[in-house]
Amino acid sequence: MKNPLWAKAINSCADPQRARHFVELLAATAAGTALGKCSAGQIRVLVALGGGSQVLSELLVANPDWLALLDFGQIQHPRRAQGFRSEVQSWLKPLLAGRNYPGALARLRQFKQREMLRIAARDLARLADVVEITREISDVADVCLDAVWQICRQQFAERFGQPYHQDADGRWHATAFCVLGMGKLGGQELNHSSDVDVLFVYSDEGQVFKEAPAKEAPAGTMTSHAFFNRLAEAFIAEVTRMTLDGVLYRIDLRLRPEGDAGPLCRSLASYENYYAQWGQTWERMMLIKSRRVAGDEGLAHEFLEMIQPFRF
Repeated sequence: MKNPLWAKAINSCADPQRARHFVELLAATAAGTALGKCSAGQIRVLVALGGGSQVLSELLVANPDWLALLDFGQIQHPRRAQGFRSEVQSWLKPLLAGRNYPGALARLRQFKQREMLRIAARDLARLADVVEITREISDVADVCLDAVWQICRQQFAERFGQPYHQDADGRWHATAFCVLGMGKLGGQELNHSSDVDVLFVYSDEGQVFKEAPAKEAPAGTMTSHAFFNRLAEAFIAEVTRMTLDGVLYRIDLRLRPEGDAGPLCRSLASYENYYAQWGQTWERMMLIKSRRVAGDEGLAHEFLEMIQPFRF
């Protein structure tokens, strides 16, 4: 690069040799022309990325059109959770309507890669503090997990139907389900390589039907517990699946009641019974950070209200 700002930035970065090699590779791509027009701020961001992360440098070289993500006028500021959700829903809804589930998952993984590249560049260029960076990473995780939940839930509804449960008067109600974030995910403190701790909860025991049952319901296809356990397994498989577009997240399920020996999903009453009778001190502490990340918001609030006496 003829611009002396490149040499100055490279010589003062964490790894000048690696940063120089990255810039040379990027200049040989379709982004080469744009590099000659970079501002001093954008040069600093690119060099910080090249000198600080080989993996992300290679990702940008492989996707030179992503250079626009690092526009200095925009990258100085964090993106908000609502912006992430609006962007993902704008393309997720049409793909779900068309039942293009592989396409939706592939696009979601690409979205996650792009956003993690942008956030890492902000971090390496010191454009944000650790609180802002971890909050952005956590917001990206929230929207990704919620999108996978929507994709899996629609597929299961088409295949099996909808779980229902009866109230005290014998009336049938659709059974709600949600995913709760725990640990660093719950506290919105994820870092660049964090796994995600989750709990799965459904509102009540019941059965699964293709159509809403009348007062005298026919035999269901399966129990709600079996349905939600299989749904959780599908959710975990998609979140942790390694593909050409990368993996979304590693999942840690050991914070659930009884750890690896316990069921993946429990009803609200089952959680209440467990924490009241067998909950330990570390579980009280662990639940302090719990919050809803996907699924039914009303059920998540009910769960948090239910555990409030136990965790405090």
